[in-house]
Amino acid sequence: MSILDGVQRVLSLYAEGAAPLSFTDVAHRLSMPKSSASRLLNQMQHYGLLDQDAATRRYRPGVMLTQAVRAGQHATPLDEACRKVLARLSNDSGLTAYLSTLNQRETVVLQRLNGSQPVQVLAPPGSRRAASGTAMGRALLSRLTQAEFDALYGTDPSSPLPVEGKDCPVTVGELAQRVAQVRADHYGVAIDQAMPGIGAVAAAVRDPASGELRGLCLSFVSFQADAARVAALRESLTQQVAALGRELNDPYWLG
Repeated sequence: MSILDGVQRVLSLYAEGAAPLSFTDVAHRLSMPKSSASRLLNQMQHYGLLDQDAATRRYRPGVMLTQAVRAGQHATPLDEACRKVLARLSNDSGLTAYLSTLNQRETVVLQRLNGSQPVQVLAPPGSRRAASGTAMGRALLSRLTQAEFDALYGTDPSSPLPVEGKDCPVTVGELAQRVAQVRADHYGVAIDQAMPGIGAVAAAVRDPASGELRGLCLSFVSFQADAARVAALRESLTQQVAALGRELNDPYWLG
């Protein structure tokens, strides 16, 4: 394993939401010798990628790394427009609202707005999940052309997908069917699928000028929402995302 491979694997732990980690944690999670983990973390600290808490001796993302990420995350006009919609959705519902994009077969959280309800579903910006297993992912995939979808997943409908959770598609063909339904409905819903106990409703816009793709969703704890509540959230989301799509002249939302 090269040093860059090691750095990527460590940073992926933090991207998935890991708390400050000891070298023992890293060694266990990445299945590497403790001596290798210790050496890798020391090097990452030396070059400013990680900071170490003097009291706990645990490592967290370094200031230099945080500044670099922020520098690369200047909001685009599309993101600013999406954030206004997110704010309205979160304020109206009291739920956590997310803005995400698609990176290969994964969704990546760009922004999160916390709601007012006492129980929230929280994933930090930068978090990634397989697109096939979530409402957000399938909403984003529904905005791809057939050629773009095929480039990601291939053309063999029997090709297997990683098992993400209950009721998630397990082949490319099953995923294509789910995505087609989302495309027809203009929204995606997932409850107790890749994330047990969690539900979400999602929809996506695409800037016809730049091709930028963004998904917006509301997430909730499953017990917070019965069928009527989910329907109301879905209606609110699609109305506001449709309005945003029309502002962008997104053909998908103009019909």
